[in-house]
Amino acid sequence: MFVAEAGRMTSERQLLSTGEVARHLGVSRQQVVNMCGRDEIEHVFVGRHRRIPAREVRRILGSGRELTREQERSLWLHRARGNIERWRAEHRSDGMTVRYLDAWERVLDEGLEAVLDTLTSTSPEACELRQNSPFAGILDDETRVQVLRSFKKHWERGRGAGRPADDRS
Repeated sequence: MFVAEAGRMTSERQLLSTGEVARHLGVSRQQVVNMCGRDEIEHVFVGRHRRIPAREVRRILGSGRELTREQERSLWLHRARGNIERWRAEHRSDGMTVRYLDAWERVLDEGLEAVLDTLTSTSPEACELRQNSPFAGILDDETRVQVLRSFKKHWERGRGAGRPADDRS
C-alpha cells in the first residue's frame, strides 16, 4: 500500500500526481497519462486519479533514456497542438493568425510525413507556415542549439561540395 505525501520526493512510498511527474520529467501531463495508459510507468488509481510512485520519476530520469523516440514524437506533436489551441484562444477569429493555425492543424492531422515535408520544403507556402510555426518553444535550449549546429555543419558541407575549390572561402 502506498502513502501519499504532498509535494516532496523524499519517500520511496510517496505518490505524485500526473502534473507533478510531468514537471519533473519536462513533459506534458497528457504525456504522463499516455505513458500510464501504455503501462510504461507504474501507477495506481486513488479514486479516479492516477498517482505515480516517486521512484518511477527517479527511474526514468536515471535511466539515461527518458523517453522513447515514439514518445518524443508524440510529445512534440502534442505540444504543437497545444500551442495552436492556446494561440487560437488569444487571437481574433477573423485575423490572419487563424489562417496559419488552420493550415498547421491540417498539416498535423495529415501526420508526421506532412509535418516533415512542411518543415523542410522550399515552397513559398511552407516557408510562410514556418514563419508562423506552432513548434515555438518545444525544444529546450540545449537541444535547439544542437539542432542548429548540426544544420549549420550540414549546410556548409552541402554548399561547399558543389563549388569549385577556388570559389570556396
